[in-house]
Amino acid sequence: MSNTSKNTPKVGIDRITFATPNCYLSMKDLAIERGIDPNKFTVGIGQSQQAVPPNHQDIVTLGAQAALPLMPYIDSNRLKMVIVGTESGVDASKSSALYIHKLLNLSSWVRCVEVKEACYGGTAALMMARDYVLTHPGAQVLVIAADIARYGVGTPGEVTQGAGAVAMLVSENPRVLQINNDSVVKSAEIQDFWRPVYQSTALARGKFSTEQYIRMFCDVWQKYSAENDCNFNDFEAICFHLPYTKMGLKALQAGFEANSGASLTSDTRERLLARYQDSTQYSRRIGNIYTGSLYLGLISLLDYDYFRNSCDSSEPACDSPEVSCDSSSAANSNESPLHLSPLLPGQKIGLFSYGSGAVAEFFSATLVPDWRSALFSNQHLKSLNNRTQLSVSQYEEMFNSAAPYSPQDFVSSQKNRSGARFVLDSIKSQERNYRSI
Repeated sequence: MSNTSKNTPKVGIDRITFATPNCYLSMKDLAIERGIDPNKFTVGIGQSQQAVPPNHQDIVTLGAQAALPLMPYIDSNRLKMVIVGTESGVDASKSSALYIHKLLNLSSWVRCVEVKEACYGGTAALMMARDYVLTHPGAQVLVIAADIARYGVGTPGEVTQGAGAVAMLVSENPRVLQINNDSVVKSAEIQDFWRPVYQSTALARGKFSTEQYIRMFCDVWQKYSAENDCNFNDFEAICFHLPYTKMGLKALQAGFEANSGASLTSDTRERLLARYQDSTQYSRRIGNIYTGSLYLGLISLLDYDYFRNSCDSSEPACDSPEVSCDSSSAANSNESPLHLSPLLPGQKIGLFSYGSGAVAEFFSATLVPDWRSALFSNQHLKSLNNRTQLSVSQYEEMFNSAAPYSPQDFVSSQKNRSGARFVLDSIKSQERNYRSI
């Protein structure tokens, strides 16, 4: 089913991790405050919590923090590029990659760039990295997908806000996933979501954007399956871009309906739905992180398989010091309606990326031997469980205190800095001042 040649070097994701702010808001609390049935948010939209960034956090600090665990695996002689995919850029000219490059004290002899196309930017960066490594044997590329989704207090999109960053190290002979040479991409100028450079919140046609997302998925899947002579039965799991956790489910179900005559087995349907639930667990607790949302879902899929197969979910924690499983959030068997076998090397995972405006891409990745040993599962769960819960009024104050899109000076808050390794201290004379702490 893949166009990957046997002679083509294996290139893909060697390590992958994420970072998110240390504060969050309960969607149940938000719903009650807004006079809305909490089930509309927690069940209808599929969101339980939302990451809220203090004003000393932005895509630069989150991107650097996400990349920090990858530093022991980066060879300064091999690292050739740092690419940031984002739609929350802090400057219309200067790349956020340069700020991150300095905070991480990376080698000067690298190419630092930022790419943009709504939520598709992280995939564009990943594919650029893959292609570069294929033509530059031995090279490493650091890819970061970082965003802060802002729609405004009291707006219809408020429930789909979020903040975070995913960092991926791309190399030959990857330790997690090989990215296959089988992608299908479609582009179309669609006015479903946009953010003019003069404002900090997005504009969206919600229902229309949902329709376009589903249509684009069905289009690229149809072409992908035809070109690669495959169907849903060939995939162990499919991850989706997740502006909210129910969005990908709608597209997956639409794909099932459109391909009902293509030998879709009941086992495949149940397996893909169960794996989908695994892939949404982190997004349910963090919210929308735009360019990183697809890859946060990928991390969630892999981590929850790790939790399930490294822990006894009947116990509150694992005996192994290498992993800590919270049975109420990490290994909850109720999240998966089907008993799932462990993910195995050689199995394929489909990935659907969508960026409003719009660009959509479907491609596959193959798990490599011993992939579990390259995960950061314990650290991920610990970071989520150690966050501080905000009241709705605290969230509103924090949201409204963000660094403004204006030439005025700004000094960030000293509060809620626990756990942050990098901060935006101030903006003076229109220059951003970052430091590590």
